[in-house]
Amino acid sequence: SEMCIRDRINMIKNILFDMDGVLINTEPLHYRIWKQVMNENGIDLDYEHYKDCIGSTRAFLYDLIKKGYGVDFHGNDTVGKRFHEIKEDIIKAEGVPRIDGVIEVIHYLHDKGYHMAVASSSAQNYIEAHMKELGLTDCFEVLFSAEKVKNPKPAPDVFLAATEKLNANPKECLVIEDSYNGSRAAKAAGMLCYGFKNPDSGNQDLSFADKVFYPFINLKKML
Repeated sequence: SEMCIRDRINMIKNILFDMDGVLINTEPLHYRIWKQVMNENGIDLDYEHYKDCIGSTRAFLYDLIKKGYGVDFHGNDTVGKRFHEIKEDIIKAEGVPRIDGVIEVIHYLHDKGYHMAVASSSAQNYIEAHMKELGLTDCFEVLFSAEKVKNPKPAPDVFLAATEKLNANPKECLVIEDSYNGSRAAKAAGMLCYGFKNPDSGNQDLSFADKVFYPFINLKKML
């Protein structure tokens, strides 16, 4: 209930952010790259086929492609390598894809004294590089990749491990997520969760989140 959520908000001392689709606008970029990689392999990957894998794993995308196009990329290292090559070229040329309001909100929350972490399924080197490029490294006490935990989202492992690194209590943590799997992971970790309704993240079911917000700047009013 609203009252219960307000009580919990008053207890919040720590905020854990997912990265892709929350702090950087990854999804349009990822689709653009996969479209190019698949094009090089003779497949015209349309968005309808792609969108179901948003917030999930690469293996899941390969399942969708196998179902939709009859081509199996499981265990094919070259497509994965090609994806990273194109991604690095685009980011070098164009920078990290931005979400309006992120820089302002993160500095605002940092100034208010919240302890903050990034808890992401992305690789550790990507998390560090992207936060550095956005000039946000000093705002976060912990940058944590799910590479280091056993089970991916929707399991709570990544959020619990990041919370441990913050020396925090899960009851005093708020998670900001944009995906169904991410919000499920946050609730499984016993944390409060706000869902960022990113229109570029596909039509994500955020029913597990305690509240949903958009645009990003609205997060300032909610804390």
